[in-house]
Amino acid sequence: MQARYHPLLQRRQFTTVIAVATTLLFIFAVFLFYSQHSDIGTSPAPNAQSPPSLSNSSACHVDLDLLRTHASNSSVEYARLEISVVRTKNFTGFSDSLDIPVPTYQTVQLDTKNHTELLPEERCVTSVTIHAPPVVARPDASHMIFGVATSTKRLYNSLDAFAHWAGGTNAHIVAVVDDEGSVTPSEKRAKELNIRLTVIQNSDELLDRYFSLLRTLFERKDELTKWIVLIDDDTFFPSMQNLVQRLATYDPTELQYIGALTEDMSQMYYGSHMAYGGAGIFLSVPLVQQLNAVFRDCYIYKGAGDRMIARCIYRHTTAKLKWEHGLHQLDLRGDASGFYESGRPLPLSLHHWKSWFHADMVALSQVAAICGEACLLRRWQLSDDWYLINGFSIVKYAIPLQESISMEQTWDSSKYTGPDPFEYSLGPLRKKDENKVSFRMRKAIAETDRVRQIYVRERETPQVIEVVWKLTD
Repeated sequence: MQARYHPLLQRRQFTTVIAVATTLLFIFAVFLFYSQHSDIGTSPAPNAQSPPSLSNSSACHVDLDLLRTHASNSSVEYARLEISVVRTKNFTGFSDSLDIPVPTYQTVQLDTKNHTELLPEERCVTSVTIHAPPVVARPDASHMIFGVATSTKRLYNSLDAFAHWAGGTNAHIVAVVDDEGSVTPSEKRAKELNIRLTVIQNSDELLDRYFSLLRTLFERKDELTKWIVLIDDDTFFPSMQNLVQRLATYDPTELQYIGALTEDMSQMYYGSHMAYGGAGIFLSVPLVQQLNAVFRDCYIYKGAGDRMIARCIYRHTTAKLKWEHGLHQLDLRGDASGFYESGRPLPLSLHHWKSWFHADMVALSQVAAICGEACLLRRWQLSDDWYLINGFSIVKYAIPLQESISMEQTWDSSKYTGPDPFEYSLGPLRKKDENKVSFRMRKAIAETDRVRQIYVRERETPQVIEVVWKLTD
């Protein structure tokens, strides 16, 4: 049967369609309005620039806020060097030179409310492209247990540096600290940094806590443990991969006492021939087992912790120190720049970097994310006789380098009255270049696909060179 036609029904349907259309038009108008005016109430003040996103590596600008933290003047002389890095499986090694000069400077005013200043695009084009090794997985260091005796506060402040070498490697760090304050912040921070950390609070004196680490670490070893390692809270390993590979050349089933002497003959005169704790003391499990059996007998050797361990080893075992020359106690006071700028192979360990002298290991290590650990402290000669020491400084010598292997002795003199107190450990040496021009790295900022390094030369009008390392496909 044919349906009958109802005018009333038609009018209701037509009214419904109109209502729906009106509602959709209203929603669209509201969306359009807010999409065009979403910054209402949050616009920056006139003539002020908002900081660009740190992940926006395409923006060609200079970070004025960053420069202000390193210069109190109203202006700085600013230059920029852009290094593109291509990771390749065919990498065979870094060259010793880069075919670029130090870039030209421009005056940047800091007495402004602006956060950034746009730069001409040519300032941000690639200055040079280099090749670097491919990304490799973090090494497995589950066979190593590290012990450190320190304070609760110093432990927390050391964790960012520990993260470079211990984070994600399953290396076990056992920290014995004082009983002042909570260890919860350190435990939480270690978890964030993927550091396997055990914290033990102990009211004993620091030297007692240090020597007691032998027994503490021995009790906490597991079936994977091959090496028991004693460190200071300012011991730094630039490359865990290099350390693991180097230890693999020693037989951990034998009595092994591995470490480094002090660099200063004066220090050795008072401390004797032993492994100095700041460089790292590496002990095989069989050796620590023998030491654990005579632990109480060795407690009578009161003194520095590393000295107590040495006396215990020499008195009760047949093990003798094996000097691993890549490990460095760095007993250098004052200006240690000559050591870092030497262009020699990357050290296995560094020490005293935040006490006897200053060299920011956390900042130094940032660039490894772009060019790998092998490029840390790499010394490149630029085309105009300047040198870039990656992560540490940019320098030009007044006395041209005659021997590339010699180390400039920039640090304070030794108290040792005999000849050549540092050459036995660091030679060949050359005298200090008093007129060397030096930019020291003050800051490194890691971003999504690049690392920005800030090198500063202190003078009446400071000079700043920003070196931007960026990954390229």
